Amino acid sequence: MKSAVKSASSKALAVFACFLWATAFMGVKIGLESMPPFLFAGIRFFLAGAVVALLYRKKGKGQQFRQYWKQMLVTGFFQTFGLYSLFFYSLTLMRASTGAIVNGLGPLIVALTAHFTLAGSRLNKRQFFSLVLGAAGGILVSFAGHTAGSEAGASELKGIVLMLTALIVGAAASVIVAKSPDGLDPFLLNSGQLMGGGILLLAAAALTGQRSYGDIPVLEFTAALSWLVFVSAAGFSIWYYLLKIRKEPLSELAVWRFLIPLAGAVLSWILMKDDNPEALSVAGMALTAFSIYLFYKSPGKRRGRSGYSDSTTT
Repeated sequence: MKSAVKSASSKALAVFACFLWATAFMGVKIGLESMPPFLFAGIRFFLAGAVVALLYRKKGKGQQFRQYWKQMLVTGFFQTFGLYSLFFYSLTLMRASTGAIVNGLGPLIVALTAHFTLAGSRLNKRQFFSLVLGAAGGILVSFAGHTAGSEAGASELKGIVLMLTALIVGAAASVIVAKSPDGLDPFLLNSGQLMGGGILLLAAAALTGQRSYGDIPVLEFTAALSWLVFVSAAGFSIWYYLLKIRKEPLSELAVWRFLIPLAGAVLSWILMKDDNPEALSVAGMALTAFSIYLFYKSPGKRRGRSGYSDSTTT
């Protein structure tokens, strides 16, 4: 009975974390109307890391920071600075719903990276086939609603390419996290990499002369930023808790991530102005979601931990 309750609560937490990440696309779009990408991302992630550091109280926290600061900085360079500098900029070139759907390819890209870099993560034929389906879904989304030669279509295609590059960088970060020392507390790693990456993003904003735009809608901007800080702090903390504390198999948790592109696109269509569903977008969303499901579907016996960290999120 207890094991069934624990399993149900773990699934509920996983779904909640994925729903949080799905809502981030709209908040990012709102924030980017007031600030350029590096500046907005830097503020968001530094604050999120600071929130985790303040709320998570554990003896020896300072000692771990001093011992593993290089690991946190390297992780932050890939996970937060590299990934989100590309990610935020890509969202200035595409609709929020398109970004949500393309981001759904993340678990597949992580799996392919893990295939070549981590022991115990080799892909079988079925899994390779699911990668092809996922790529096909991305292609459908790429051309949804635009003619091939239109200015809007070219801009959105560039945004898709940049987001795919961001996902590759995020996959590299996942491998780094998977290989991090066992003694490094995952909550502290999350806090340190968020703050370190946020500082790098703020430095990049200063070097490129990025400043906030003219009149900022204070109430709307503050609400979006506050929500994004909560999403980053809570979403990753829940995910690390399930992986490291409850020891949930990553292969079973990852299947829930197909909810991110689905929920992200639907929320964007409902709440964002001039963002409506189209036939190719819906087809691409369905194909991408099915490819992720197929990749993680157990052929027979229950799969154990795959040994690699999961894909990037917003």
